[in-house]
Amino acid sequence: MTNKMNHHSINGNNRNYEIDVLRGLAIVFMVIFHFSYDLTVFGWTDFSTAKDIEWKIFRTFIVSSFLLAVGMSSYLAYHKSFNKKKLTKAVGKLFAVSIFISIGSLFMHPGTWVYFGIIHFITVALPISVLFVRAPYIALLIGTGSIVGYWMGILNLYPIWEWGVLYLGIPTQTVDLVSFFPWIGVVLIGVFVMYKELFNINVKSSAFSNKLAFLGQHSLIIYLVHQPILYGLFGLVDMVLLR
Repeated sequence: MTNKMNHHSINGNNRNYEIDVLRGLAIVFMVIFHFSYDLTVFGWTDFSTAKDIEWKIFRTFIVSSFLLAVGMSSYLAYHKSFNKKKLTKAVGKLFAVSIFISIGSLFMHPGTWVYFGIIHFITVALPISVLFVRAPYIALLIGTGSIVGYWMGILNLYPIWEWGVLYLGIPTQTVDLVSFFPWIGVVLIGVFVMYKELFNINVKSSAFSNKLAFLGQHSLIIYLVHQPILYGLFGLVDMVLLR
């Protein structure tokens, strides 16, 4: 495996332009998804983002994009050297955001609050992915096995979830759930994808792609604030114009 990288792809902060574009595109689609979800919450449409197959596919694409980016970024950041302080800081920030999301969702959706959404999952998946950055073929094997095992019904965490409902008070339904299986498989496959440079697509810099890259570079804060803003605006319109 060569260590050559497209010079356009890596900037001085060790960021990958194409990964930022992918993450930015996923953020745009996530905003669209949550905008559509809020339409259903306020009863302004009759489709279901939770049940309709097209919305399930759309959500799967969004989550897969984010988690592939996690695995690829993990390889890029840690395959040459392991920086414990850097990883601890990243995981600590994600953990703090996860707690904030859980508390915020408890007020917004008390019966379906978020106990293990995508940020909670990434908090766990990031350090796991770092374990495999120097063993990308094992990452591919375990990642593929996680996905296949889940769909075959072998990797089923239902008993753990049931225990959580009974003894931890987590809700039986939640507005955002990213289960460990099969999604850890996507992250680990992302490690392999970056190792083999399969994502070296050389996106040409343009005004549009630069805007997506900017969104990707600030995806965490955008993820954190976009739904409260959308929900608040929907609530304001509903209260002022439609009541």
